[in-house]
Amino acid sequence: MQAPSDPPSVEPKVRRGRGGRPSAEQSGEVDRRILDAATGLFLRLGFDATSCDQVVAQAGAGKASLYARYANKEELFAAVVKRMVDRTLLPSSDVPWHLPLHDRLHAVGIKLLSHALSFEAVALMRVVVTTAHRMPELARLTDRIGRDGGVRCVAMAIAGEDAMPEAIDRAAMVASKFIDLVFVPHQMRALIGDDLANLEAEAPRRIDDAIDLLAKAGWLAS
Repeated sequence: MQAPSDPPSVEPKVRRGRGGRPSAEQSGEVDRRILDAATGLFLRLGFDATSCDQVVAQAGAGKASLYARYANKEELFAAVVKRMVDRTLLPSSDVPWHLPLHDRLHAVGIKLLSHALSFEAVALMRVVVTTAHRMPELARLTDRIGRDGGVRCVAMAIAGEDAMPEAIDRAAMVASKFIDLVFVPHQMRALIGDDLANLEAEAPRRIDDAIDLLAKAGWLAS
């Protein structure tokens, strides 16, 4: 006897604007619900055990809404990663421009590393690592999104408040070295299970050591 199929997911009714289309605000709310649900499920169940059906059920959205935005689960996961990275990036207004370069770079490094060592960020990276052998493109995309965002923030702090885009691009080479010295070792230790509180406590010393090393090598202007 054939088992009854699951009922189709029904999206909550929303007031529609002229022409029957949801407003930008309503569409943004659906986006948020889908990404919130996907994030929670990916972190709790992993990539393989999470389905798009589960996401739309938890989000209270319809399948049509999800597939209009993301062609498949891989695209949805990439969007979850990008949103998480975007949330860790510092707007220029949050960079303490009044501080000298060493202190400014230290402050930016602390904020970025604190986000990178959050439980949510580490859990998501573990999901990426466990699927990397089957989805190398997704793993590379995740690494690139996170790395590029971090390098950009650090490059802005190095270049200065009124720096032109080309100056920020030049500073990106030094920023990349900073990321390698600070973030990569800490993230690897977090992934293999080191205590996150201990890693955060060690972060100021590691950041200062990296800044001093770059300064002695002549990479940082005084």
